[in-house]
Amino acid sequence: MPPRETFPQSSLLRGVELRLPANPARTRGSMSVPRPVDRKTFLFNLKQSRLLTDEQFAEALAQLPESPNSLALAHFFVEKKWLTRFQAERLLAGRNTGFLLGHYRILDRLGRGGMGHVFKAEHRSLKRVVALKVLAPHLLDSERARVLFLREVRAFAQLVHPNVVAAFDANEENGHYYLVLEYVDGPNLDQLVRKQGPLSVGLACDYIRQTANGLQAAHALGMVHRDIKPSNLLVQRRGLDEDAPGLIKISDFGLARLGGAGELEASPVGEAGGTILTKQNTVMGTPDFLSPEQTRDLHRADIRSDLYSLGCTFYFLLTGRPPFPGGSAVEKLIRHSAERPDRIDGFRDDVPDLVAAIVERLMNKSPEDRYQSPRELAEALQPFAVGGPTPWQPSPSNPDLVAAAPPSDAAFAVNPNVLEGNSSDDWAAVVNTPPPESTPRQLGTTDRRASSLGTRAKILVFGLVLAGLALGALLSAAIAMR
Repeated sequence: MPPRETFPQSSLLRGVELRLPANPARTRGSMSVPRPVDRKTFLFNLKQSRLLTDEQFAEALAQLPESPNSLALAHFFVEKKWLTRFQAERLLAGRNTGFLLGHYRILDRLGRGGMGHVFKAEHRSLKRVVALKVLAPHLLDSERARVLFLREVRAFAQLVHPNVVAAFDANEENGHYYLVLEYVDGPNLDQLVRKQGPLSVGLACDYIRQTANGLQAAHALGMVHRDIKPSNLLVQRRGLDEDAPGLIKISDFGLARLGGAGELEASPVGEAGGTILTKQNTVMGTPDFLSPEQTRDLHRADIRSDLYSLGCTFYFLLTGRPPFPGGSAVEKLIRHSAERPDRIDGFRDDVPDLVAAIVERLMNKSPEDRYQSPRELAEALQPFAVGGPTPWQPSPSNPDLVAAAPPSDAAFAVNPNVLEGNSSDDWAAVVNTPPPESTPRQLGTTDRRASSLGTRAKILVFGLVLAGLALGALLSAAIAMR
């Protein structure tokens, strides 16, 4: 590993270095990573970024350290809490845009996925910390998709419950559609299990019970999530007490249907109330946690489909693995329809038989054999649920210094494209100045091709699943005739 250029830190910054490669050494492929900008450029970029008010910038100039090292300036601004580490690293990389989106100041990158990018942000006047979910452009590349987005978001906004991530706003800025959501300061259940291992029985039961309570509120409004999985269940720590029990928050309500937005077709006005439907052969959800009926017909999905996915999630919390690990997406879908997962007592011997029976009932192939409502499930889990502190490392005294995204050296060494002004990387997801004209066309072309390939893959998956099910039915009939 090449030597790193560092700057001595105060006790506040100890252990959280701002690091850049000392030389433009090659890291991956043929791309090189440049040095951080010099002091003068860093200050110019900071002024252009509008991260500080004129008063704050003037105050900072009066207190700047004399060192010509731009890393020293970055540490100074982070220590004064004028910048977050995320912001400082990108200023060092030469960025001076992309820090503002509407009324919000981007503080950190929290994650990314098929739906887009999630950033930690702060309202510039209210100072409220929120999560901004900036949707991937290909999800909303048609008027029908945008209509669906607005409809789903309006429905989501009506869902107010302690176990559901609250939606505050939805907006568009320079072609970027984004949701303003409640900020949850803990991990999702996928992160928690992958780091800590399977959960205790009582805690797993409590988290599933809380999720069921949130789903019951959605069920009362006629809503179906369609993509319940560990990574969509976040754990919010309650208050400042480290021993306080965690509060589950369901995220991404209303967004699962956007995954098939390219397949949308609108029914005529007067039929189904002008409901926007998806074409047949569209599979939405995550293969590891998808109910059998969703692979056959998206429109058959109801709250019991969410309960099947919750059962798969319950299995994951108790065993540390999904019900059908390994194999391709097609193989997983077929196994959900035709096989039973390995018994939980094959992984651990402390799960009561009644709890194992709850998991099995949730994962019945037929919706009629599952729990018929989330409330029924919550009541069944109540005797076994034991709330407790989330087994996760608490945030340090200055949470702005810890990014949920990869560490700083990864941002530069692993993904040097972050330094390219016209790249389509994470940082290009938000900009506070219009991008060059060539960028949208390039992104649009790529997205349309990706969308086309995704459509073909979905049709192929669905066709293979149907073929497998039909073959199984024929074999069963032949055996019965004998």
